[in-house]
Amino acid sequence: MNGTEEIGCCGAYCKICREFEKTCKGCKPGYLDGSRDLGRAKCRMKKCCLTKGHVTCADCEEYDRCEIIQAFLNHPGYKYAKYKQALEFIHAHDYSAFLKAAEYWKNAYGKYPK
Repeated sequence: MNGTEEIGCCGAYCKICREFEKTCKGCKPGYLDGSRDLGRAKCRMKKCCLTKGHVTCADCEEYDRCEIIQAFLNHPGYKYAKYKQALEFIHAHDYSAFLKAAEYWKNAYGKYPK
């Protein structure tokens, strides 16, 4: 997947998280290769995204009207606005542009090129 397995369905960039693959397995590892049962996942967003074969919710034609992702992104808090920004950046550009922008981030979100 060219590094995209480290991007959460919600737009979070999990690669730089200290807990990624220690205590948090993230959205995709295990589900992509079948070693974890997607049917047992608790996250509705992850189930929907991965069942449809998308990398993130940015790939979905229903993104703007999907109650699952929109309810998540509309939570109050800075990080949710940043996850929304990530999905919109991916939708407008592509995954390689996102990964390039995220290369030096220190958190699950960061700044984008102008």
